[in-house]
Amino acid sequence: MDPVTHGVIGLAISAFSGNPVTLTNPVSLGCAIGAMSPDIDIVTRIWGDYVYLKHHRGTSHSIPMLLGLAAVITVGLSPFFQEFSFLQVFIWTFIGCLSHTFFDILNSYGAKLFMPFTRKKHTVGILMLYDPMITILCFLLIFVHQKNYLFYGVILISFSLYLAFRLYMKYCAKIIVTQYYQHGYKLMDVNVLPSLTVFHKWDYIVNTSSHHIVGQVNLATKGLKERKKFKKPENEIVELFEETNIGRYFRDFTPIYHVMHFEEMGKIILKSIDLRYYLRNNFMHHATAIYDKEKNIVESFFHPYSIKKNIPVTETD
Repeated sequence: MDPVTHGVIGLAISAFSGNPVTLTNPVSLGCAIGAMSPDIDIVTRIWGDYVYLKHHRGTSHSIPMLLGLAAVITVGLSPFFQEFSFLQVFIWTFIGCLSHTFFDILNSYGAKLFMPFTRKKHTVGILMLYDPMITILCFLLIFVHQKNYLFYGVILISFSLYLAFRLYMKYCAKIIVTQYYQHGYKLMDVNVLPSLTVFHKWDYIVNTSSHHIVGQVNLATKGLKERKKFKKPENEIVELFEETNIGRYFRDFTPIYHVMHFEEMGKIILKSIDLRYYLRNNFMHHATAIYDKEKNIVESFFHPYSIKKNIPVTETD
């Protein structure tokens, strides 16, 4: 989700404090700023997309950092208000910070909630990057002035039912994809991700013993659109790629990728594709490793957002 949407969510959450939802209220302001603050990792973009994507949704989205961000924001707000309850503002600012990571986990990219204790990325993968239902619920919390316990209860139940419905949609999409491919392939895994923009469509990546298959399923028609089918290389090819710095980076960057192998002008070239995001008839993120005939790494590149964008990666990065 974009920072503005996160801020709107934080502002809406502050309504549960019982305070008026207004940017002149330190609780609302703290909660809104807190909900945007984990994206402070965007400063790493100064060093380029390679560094930014390596750290994005990592430390700044983890619970220890969220506590620190909440404290800094609360201290920063305190001089601007005559009536200021530090503990109350801190608690609601932290809740705002936590909402950011929570909603990032609900989309397909995920977040590392418990860094530095573990580098595992948590993801549920049920919400689109922009979700209209979440926006509607937030606007109700912000703009309805006369609120009571029944109102808050209806909002919470509606939100819970909506998440349950999206989980059910994901389950149904996975069943359709599994049934379609299980008779022609030996299935190893089926991953289903929410479409980036369309509510009733879900992207899928099927991992079989011989192929990676990428497509989209339409729940309204129960139809499948197969986008790409890649024949898997030998295991030693994948291992060769994963032994490099770019290979380790890419494996940490995405759990679902495919390695292509070919030779050109006496060199071995391995191209890796992040299979999660397919936009404008191409995948979003790629990596390339080039070797000599003795399989020594010569050079490697990361291609964020476009295959035409080349960021050199050395073995010391």
